[in-house]
Amino acid sequence: MLKISLMLSAFVFWTAQSAFAGPNLASYYTTIGKEDFFNSRGQPLRDVGAVVQQDRANFHRFGLRHPGDEADPFFGDRAMRARIPDLVHAGGVDRYLQTLLGGGWQGHAQTWLVQICGAGGRVTHLRIDPADGDGYSDC
Repeated sequence: MLKISLMLSAFVFWTAQSAFAGPNLASYYTTIGKEDFFNSRGQPLRDVGAVVQQDRANFHRFGLRHPGDEADPFFGDRAMRARIPDLVHAGGVDRYLQTLLGGGWQGHAQTWLVQICGAGGRVTHLRIDPADGDGYSDC
């Protein structure tokens, strides 16, 4: 009887935790450097999602890490990295971000906060903000 009671208590606790879990699955800071603005074939990238995807490929696959780059729990997987452009667009691309990252290499590194958003452990979109301390958008 005690075993059933403990199992029921654990289930209720887990259900309550899941019900109140926020849409922010994880977040990380990344420094976008010159290498992130070019794909593996050296072609320039002008799409925000493609730049972020290359940044994560450089971090996870090629070991190219800038000071300020942090790890993330999702994009070490190649299939998840392939989804990054769509996840960025699903989160909406801010005009400032589009200008800075979508305009090609600006001549200096930029640090960004990437929030990985979703539900039930499933990633649905990304929110990206400059890491300047002026406030961040929510998932």
